[in-house]
Amino acid sequence: MVDAITGFVVGKIGNYLIEEASMFMGVKDDLEYLKTELTCIQGYLKDVEAREREDEVSKEWTKLVLDLAYDVEDVLDSYTLKLEERSQRRGLRRLTNKVGEKMDAYNIVDDVRILKTRILDITRKRETYGIGSFNESRGESSTNLRVRQLRRTPPVDQEQQVVGMEDDAKILLVKLLGDNKEDKRHIISIFGMGGLGKTALARKLYNSVEVKRRFDCRAWTYVSQEYKTRDILVRIIRSLGVVSTKEIDEKINMLKEDEELEVYLYGLLEGKKYLVVVDDVWDPPAWESLKRALPCNHGGSRVIITTRIRAIAEGVDGTVYAHKLRFLTIKESWKLFEQKAFRNIEKVDEDLQRSGKEMVQKCGGLPLAIVVLSGILSRKRTNEWHEVCAGLWRRLNDNCIHISTVFDLSFKEMRHELKLCFLYLSIFPEDYEINVEKLIRLLVAEGFIQEDEEMMMEDVARYYIDELIDRSLLEAERIERGKVMTCKIHDLLRDVVIKKAKELNFVNVYNEKHHSSTMCRREVVHHLMNNNYLVDRRVNKRMRTFMFFGEGTGMVGSVRTSNLKLNLLRVLNMGGLLLCGKRYIRESLPEVIGELIHLRYLGIADNNVTILPAFVSNLRFLQTLDASRSSNDSDSFQCTTDLSELTSLRHVIGKFVGECLIGDAANLQTLRSISSYSWSKLKHELLINLRDLEIYDDSKWVDQRRVPLHTSHFSKLINLRVLKLEVGIFKLSSESESGLVDVIFPSLESLTLVGTNMEEDSMPALQKLPRLEDLVLKDCTYSGTKMSISAQGFSRLRNLKLFMVRLDELLIDEEALPSLIKLSVKKQGILPKLKIPDRLKMFVRRY
Repeated sequence: MVDAITGFVVGKIGNYLIEEASMFMGVKDDLEYLKTELTCIQGYLKDVEAREREDEVSKEWTKLVLDLAYDVEDVLDSYTLKLEERSQRRGLRRLTNKVGEKMDAYNIVDDVRILKTRILDITRKRETYGIGSFNESRGESSTNLRVRQLRRTPPVDQEQQVVGMEDDAKILLVKLLGDNKEDKRHIISIFGMGGLGKTALARKLYNSVEVKRRFDCRAWTYVSQEYKTRDILVRIIRSLGVVSTKEIDEKINMLKEDEELEVYLYGLLEGKKYLVVVDDVWDPPAWESLKRALPCNHGGSRVIITTRIRAIAEGVDGTVYAHKLRFLTIKESWKLFEQKAFRNIEKVDEDLQRSGKEMVQKCGGLPLAIVVLSGILSRKRTNEWHEVCAGLWRRLNDNCIHISTVFDLSFKEMRHELKLCFLYLSIFPEDYEINVEKLIRLLVAEGFIQEDEEMMMEDVARYYIDELIDRSLLEAERIERGKVMTCKIHDLLRDVVIKKAKELNFVNVYNEKHHSSTMCRREVVHHLMNNNYLVDRRVNKRMRTFMFFGEGTGMVGSVRTSNLKLNLLRVLNMGGLLLCGKRYIRESLPEVIGELIHLRYLGIADNNVTILPAFVSNLRFLQTLDASRSSNDSDSFQCTTDLSELTSLRHVIGKFVGECLIGDAANLQTLRSISSYSWSKLKHELLINLRDLEIYDDSKWVDQRRVPLHTSHFSKLINLRVLKLEVGIFKLSSESESGLVDVIFPSLESLTLVGTNMEEDSMPALQKLPRLEDLVLKDCTYSGTKMSISAQGFSRLRNLKLFMVRLDELLIDEEALPSLIKLSVKKQGILPKLKIPDRLKMFVRRY
């Protein structure tokens, strides 16, 4: 575990010596020495941590190494902060710089020499007490080797593995689809210990074709040990998909009391045949608070509850069927194991099968332990299986392999970058659906991901996440265009990783039981219950990350900006918080933010900030600005937002109604959303790495700013993957020039047009886009009456949505859309006539 922190600090020293070499000339040799010694110590740490039972001397020595690694990071960041502050001084204050620079130089020389003495003492202690043996390589594997290893990570399997639960699924499917005598709401509860696959089974039922056809609407929500009734109700309302996002946001903001939300949800479900899954119930009152909002009508509706507790499964009122999940048999366990463990092995000999069966038998039929074990072995060569087997036998507890045992084995053999990524998952609340794009941006901002010659940092981070999923340490939730968009960590694995994070002083989670820390470098607040923490918290000068997590929309608390004086901060997420001055609520970003020059990530989503002042230019290292809003136009940035000096920007997210200025940000990958006027003023040739772009028409705010868009406006963006245009005028190439579209958009995977006026059929042009997988035309007007998709058109398209104001007929050639899995059609008035191949009719959804 400690080797992950040490490896991170080693990388940080190396980056400083390369990027800020002039700052550290006086201590360059000493820093090189620290780097070399820490790299060597990493090898000893791996040997120490590989032992089944660490002795007390080794534990104390490991703590000394951890403290040293953290202190090295503090010294480097503090010195850089002072230099940056001096470089930004103006006027008479600049005269004091030379004296101050000499004092700082003396201080860092002293600090580094103290660190050097400490590391010599650590090395001496290791030799004196015989701790570890240097069996590891003294350097990290080369960048190219790491990239090749990452690229061998197989694609994510979208199917839920429910080996051994086929009979359970059949029984429960009959209960779901069958008509009981009273035809009232029927409850099905699935119970059993953690790791048996309750959620996987419920998900399989929820997504089955028969269930989708039977029920008018479906919803999924989770409860967990710490829950709020309001959050559960909001998740059900959103998941139903029966009203627009805008209407939901307006209702949620208007209905302040839980009882009002219950009535609203009741009204949405009344008269409908619905299915609601309530996952992971721990407390009987959780169901009591929900049942009032679920009509007990005569429509044959169903509710599925999953829980670990028999009393809850059998104690819910009404018509209930309680289904207990069993452990897998040896035969079923082996089937689940071999699906994953042997996938990279061409020939499985008897010796390998014997080793595998011995290990599987010790898992005791627990699916989670089996899939994590098979995830380890699937990445091993056959001659390494015996080592894994021997390691397991040494860690046996009660002659069984527990989930913590197999996790330890998986964790210990990870690269330190992957360990850091997994430890970072401890920041998220229980059952939290993690947005992968946000997680990637956070990992990059923390400095855990290193750029290489072949891949951008975001791509490397995504491969790490895919690897964690492949190891069965993360669960893919929502997948689009072959990429995992959201994921979750199983409760049992989350418990283990939280324990690891605490041992490393890696994250401090503040709640009613655990208070703020003056030492931990990352502090996270889950589900604020009151404002005492935010107002009275002690300032931790060492803090690198300060994050808040709330559920749904609306303000979840407030914070005094004086408590944000955290000069070494790299990540600040204040989503959903009110920022307060001494006597008022602020609309502008507070001045103290301008002093956080180390900041890489600034999250101000869904709060009251609508002005980004000029001092934001001080944040020259800022990579991500997340100012997204849940509602459409409220709290948008209507003044000019000047980000032109921020050349390190990688992701800019918000609704910028006023002009948004972007400078030479060659690494900018996400820009959403800006006006067509602002877009027309940018130098597009500087945004060569842009991948995700959203543009809207701001003429409803400023009439003279209506700027028509044409495909030629995107000709420089060869890496663009996702494009959303909410504009009235977008001129696609004419039919005679339609071949140009695939040249202009060679990488485009998703295209959404909202409210666009089309003078001619756009399909001949769009169907030639080589990588397009999602196409949405929403509220678009079309002067014609018929659209046609010709043979071989849209070779990769999987999802086509045509929500048109006017469309009488849609013609699809027999050989078109070979990859389609979803076709949604809607128009005002009479639905359009469809002339499509028989093979596509099963994918059609009319609205």
